[in-house]
Amino acid sequence: MQAKTKLWIGMACSIAMLLLFSCNMKKAKSPWPQMHTKFDPSTLSLGKNNSVKQVHGQTLYLPVYSTIPYWGYERKFDLSAFVAIHNTDFANPIRVTKVLFFDNDGKLVANFLGRDSVLRPLGATYFFVPEHDQSGTGANFIIEWASDSLVNEPLVESVMIGLT
Repeated sequence: MQAKTKLWIGMACSIAMLLLFSCNMKKAKSPWPQMHTKFDPSTLSLGKNNSVKQVHGQTLYLPVYSTIPYWGYERKFDLSAFVAIHNTDFANPIRVTKVLFFDNDGKLVANFLGRDSVLRPLGATYFFVPEHDQSGTGANFIIEWASDSLVNEPLVESVMIGLT
């Protein structure tokens, strides 16, 4: 046989085997088999948890550390801060009405919210203070939120990191 014919036969066999094996292979299951479905809180084992404090709104104080001292406090290390607000209610939205950032001396540095921001049930939003900010070790946020319904208190948290 000529070399060209052998090459064509080899390619045809390879394609046939590929088709045969691909037809017999099972499709890999997704780690999230029911994506994009509607969440039904009644499917939770404990149902509505009556021990959770429900309120119409709050004004919250959240400390962040824009700068931290080190090496015997002679030097300072700058950090960026990431603030997240999570609506923990299963059924009702909340309105974030204020996100104010203050420095170590209590001076308003930034108003992160120009208008109310609505967080859908189980939704979240975040705010970022860059590493070059010099607001100090006592920097903080005042976060105000409200809801027309009684809702679970949101989870508000901060994470600081220094990368340089």
